[in-house]
Order: sequence, then C-alpha cells, then structure tokens
Amino acid sequence: MHRVLIADDKEENRYYLEALLSGHGYTVDCARHGAEALAIARETPPDVIISDLLMPVMDGYTLLWQWKADARLRDVPFIVYTATYTEPEDEKLALELGADAFILKPAEPDEFIARLRDIQSRPAAAAAERGGQATKDEEIHKDYNQVLVRKLEEKTIQLEEANRALQRDIAQRQATEAALRASEERFRQIAENIAEVFWLTDPGKQQMIYVSPAYETIWGRPIAGVYDDPGSWLATIHAEDRQRVTAAVASQAAGGYQETYRIVRPDGSIRWIRDRAFPVHDADRTVYRIAGVADDITERQALEDQLRQSQRLESVGSLTGGVAHDFNNLLTVILGNAELLSEVLDQTSEEGALADMIVRAAQRGANLTQRLLAFARRQALDPQAVDVNELIGTLDGLLRRTLGEHVDIVLDCGADVWPAMIDPGQLETALLNLAINARDAMSASGRLTITTGKHVAAGDASDAGDGAVLAAGDYVRLTIRDTGTGIAPEDLERVFEPFFTTKATGKGTGLGLAMVYGFIKQSGGDVRLFSRLDQGTCVDLYLPRAAVEHVPAIVAEPSPVIGGSAIILLVEDDELVLRYARGQLTALGYEVLEAPDGPAAMAIIRLREDIDLLFSDVVMSGGMSGPELAEAASELRPALKVLYTSGYSEDAIVHRGRLRPGVRLLQKPYRRADLAAAIREALI
Repeated sequence: MHRVLIADDKEENRYYLEALLSGHGYTVDCARHGAEALAIARETPPDVIISDLLMPVMDGYTLLWQWKADARLRDVPFIVYTATYTEPEDEKLALELGADAFILKPAEPDEFIARLRDIQSRPAAAAAERGGQATKDEEIHKDYNQVLVRKLEEKTIQLEEANRALQRDIAQRQATEAALRASEERFRQIAENIAEVFWLTDPGKQQMIYVSPAYETIWGRPIAGVYDDPGSWLATIHAEDRQRVTAAVASQAAGGYQETYRIVRPDGSIRWIRDRAFPVHDADRTVYRIAGVADDITERQALEDQLRQSQRLESVGSLTGGVAHDFNNLLTVILGNAELLSEVLDQTSEEGALADMIVRAAQRGANLTQRLLAFARRQALDPQAVDVNELIGTLDGLLRRTLGEHVDIVLDCGADVWPAMIDPGQLETALLNLAINARDAMSASGRLTITTGKHVAAGDASDAGDGAVLAAGDYVRLTIRDTGTGIAPEDLERVFEPFFTTKATGKGTGLGLAMVYGFIKQSGGDVRLFSRLDQGTCVDLYLPRAAVEHVPAIVAEPSPVIGGSAIILLVEDDELVLRYARGQLTALGYEVLEAPDGPAAMAIIRLREDIDLLFSDVVMSGGMSGPELAEAASELRPALKVLYTSGYSEDAIVHRGRLRPGVRLLQKPYRRADLAAAIREALI
C-alpha cells in the first residue's frame, strides 16, 4: 500500500483526490498549503506528493524548491496538479525545479491514476538525476520571478475585473435598494391616504405586519390593538355575521376570500364592510404574506337598499295604477248615476236615502282610487307656488278637530321659508293623512309637532341623515313628529307599500303613507321616515322650492252647472262610461257624436267639419290612444279643441307630474258639475 500526500488549499479538491486515491488502494494524507505539507513529509516521508501551485502561506513552486533541496525528500516523486498555472512557461519552471510530472486540472480519473503509477514505477536514480539538474539557481530564480510577475499581472487584471464587476453589482444593488425604498415610500403614502384599509399578515396569521391608518377611521378603534392581537378584529364583527367570516378566514389558504359583513363600532354604530383577502407568493410560488383590502360600503349598501325598495314600490305602483284606472271607469258610472238619482228622488224617501248612500260610498271609492293613483304617481297634479306656513295655518283648526283634545298640536313654522312648488290640495291631504297616523299611534295622549324650514341639498349621502342620497337643490322641509308607539325595525322598509299597515284590523287601509310617498316623489321631492319603538315617528317631506319669492292669493269660486250648444265627439271604449257621459252631455244641451275607439272617431272627423270639441279617453283599445287620436285629428282639423279624460295620467299627457302645456284633462270619476266646467273651459 502506497502513501500519498495531497497539498491543496481547496477542500473540495482534497476531498475528490482523497476519494479517488483511496478507491485505488492508496493511503492519503492532506495538507492545506506548502508549509503544512512540508512539515508532514519531514516527519514521515510519503511515497509520492501531489501538489497544487497556487496556495496561501507557501505556494507549490516554493514547496517544490524546498522539497528537492531536502535530502530525505528529493527522491520522493513530486506531481504538480494545477488549474491556475497552465502556460508552457509554468510547466517549464516546474520541471526545472525537479517536478516529476505536470498535470492540468481536471484530469480524467483513469488517466490520472495511470500517470501516477507510471511515475511511481520509474527508477529513483532517474528522479535524482532530474533533480540534480536544478542547479542553475539564477536562471531558475529568473524564470520563477517571471512566472510570479505574470501571474501577479493576471491576478491583478482578474482582481480589477472582479472589482469592476463588484462595483457594478454594488451600484446595481444600491439602485435596487433605492428603487425599493422609493417603492416602499410610495406604497406607504398610498396605503396611508386611501380610504380603504390595507393589511398584511404572516402566512400563519399569527402576526399583523401592517395595517393602514384608515382602520382607525372606519373601525373607530386604535391600530395598536390589532398589532397586539391580530385576531381581535373578528370580535368587532356583528354577531350575526361573525361565524360566516371566521369560517372564510380559516379556509383562506385555498386562495383567499371575499366577504361582506357588518362591524360594530365602539359607539354602537353599524358599518358595512367589504373585505377581500388574497395570498402573496414569492418567486417559487410559496405563500410569503394572506394580504387584504377592506372598504366601508355603508353608504353604497344604503343606496342599494333604497334602490331595491324603490324598484319594489315602482312595480307595485304600476299594478295599482292599472287597477285604479279600471275602478275609476266603474266609479264614473256609479257616482254619476247615483248623483242623478239623488237629485230626482225625494230626499226624505227611502229611495232617496239609498241613492244618497250610493253617492257617498262611490265618493269614498273615488278617494280610495285617488290614493292609489297618488302612490302610483299616475295622478295629474296642479303644482303651484305655495306658502307652506300659510297652508298649515289654514289647516290648524281642522287638525285640532280631527285629532281630538288628547293630542297636543305644536306648530313651529320657520321664518323666511321659501315657497314650495307643490299641489296645495294634495299637500293638505298628505298632511291630514300623516296627522291621523300620528293620532292613531298616540291612543292615550301625546304631542304632534309640525315644523317647517329651508334645506339645501348637496347631492351626497349626508343630506337627509340616513345615508340615502337627496338630489341636489333647494327644498322646503316639512317635518311631522309624534310621540307615539313608533314602528318596529322589521316594518320600516315596508311602510310606504300600499295596503301595508301596522294598525289593527279595520283601523286603516294602508294607503295613507303610500299616497304621501307617491305624491311627494311625483312632485320632484322626497320623503324620509325615522322611527323607534316607544320613541315615536318622524316624517320629513322635502318639497321642491318654487322659483317665485312671493305667493299670490288664490280665490276658489264654485263652478255653476252650465251647458251649451256645441257639437262634441265623445270617444270612449268602456260602454258604460260612454252611455253615462253621452247622457250627461245631452242633458247639458250639447249635440253628441260617439265613437268606441280612435279609428272610428277618425272616420267621423273625416265626414264632419262642424265638430267643436274632441272629448276622448286617454287609454283605449283599437290600437290608438287618445293623444294619438288628437294628433291625427289635428292634421285634418287644426282648430279642433281637445279635452282628455282618464282614470290615471299617462306620460303622453303628463310630464314630471304636470300636464303638458296646452293639455286639458278631466279626471275620472267625475260629477256632472266637474264635467260641465271642464267642457265649458275647453270650448273657450
């Protein structure tokens, strides 16, 4: 077994040679540089030495020089194994110093072992002879110095290149760090100035890394509490939503979550939150940070709720409007004929009393359908500039008689309140409805307060105080507040629906608030209702401001029943209404031509040039509405006057709650006096 000494400063090189040689039966000793190798060899000379050239402390050339100068070691074969000194001059110097072989790294294992065994098999004398040739000290020193200078120059160049590369790396790293700092600063500025809450946690959700300042604004709690206890925010979630959100957070490793929930602030107020969480991965797709954005959607939620309620009321309104139209046709016949019977019969007779009872019942039905039309926003309004304070003053006596002595009425009319553009008759009805509702909620005793004032809306969610948006503009605010029993929270969303009532059976139709809602909306205003159980109810009516500053006095005079001798074309698709209207017009002295629909009416207009007035229903069968008939008739008879009648208003004749300019309308059901006045005014 042969003993080999390895001299190399690289551990991986020593490990490789030791494994290779041990596998071929050699015993191996290792040294990290020339001085260490020389010490080991002088203590126990090896059978062969394999040495690198570039090493610290003592390089391979110096080791070779001293090795061949030592009488005990000069005959031990010296193999140079190098990857640094690879030039012919390097090999020449090594051989001049007495090296037995010059092998370049890396050598094939089999070739390396073969070279090693070949060197070991050479006679010692040959090695000694070669060693004896290394006596030209000056030449050798000269060659050695040249090699060292050349290597030094190469190393200097390498170091300079490495230094330049290092400087480039440093500059690039500094630029990267500067960009990172700038990016972090931008992130910080964005995160600290956005309205949403941005947060970061570790993958295990055990440590809160960052929470933006918006948390304190939305949650109303200090950020420090979340840093101290990352799970504390779950305790702020509304009890009804907490379990759902907790389950979502627990499963967010599957790709995050998106949840909408409520939080309870320290002051007890509720805020709606939309929270979106997502994993942040590093380059190898490992979850590095579970990040999230939470924003306050309370106002948006209120708007969505308001929109849903508005859409629901709109659909119900369309249905009730159609029903009211059909009922008004029937009531026109019932009320008109009952009125005629009441006039011709002896009022003291049983028949006269029955006729009068029919009149009163039909009138109640008409009032009922009028409320339905008000809710459906299908009534033709007559908006005027109204002094709301003056109107309330004229209602004071009626309110006190209606509500009774157990209700204390307080009028708090503001100074310099603007005139409102509103239908005064409908506003009186709305106020009376609200007052009666308040009275019914204060069965024992209580106080009804009516307040007026100015309100300027900016068009944002803060105007009306409940998160809903009030259209920008000037309003007259009319507030009706009672001290009654209040309305349960689960009923608040339905109070404006027709036929919904919280009163006992037989105590109300459920149309009062529906009528108020529809009338105010149709007038271009808005309604807000606030209520709490046992604390009363407050209704705010926002009435659009009139363009004028002063309201002229309006004197209403009763219209006498006066007929005439004009020729009237009556167009009505309901046979009963047609017969009733024809009888009334004939009784008033008019000559009546009749048609069941638009096409039949046009045939008459083409034949008769002496027609003075077209009296037509608005909604008819036959494929032609009243306005379409009037337009076609005006092409043949431009001077023909037109009067419409309808159970409810249509967009064709009504715009924003008002009759279109030049349009005359007689609302169904109507009495003979109403018919006579409308015909007379249309013929003027």
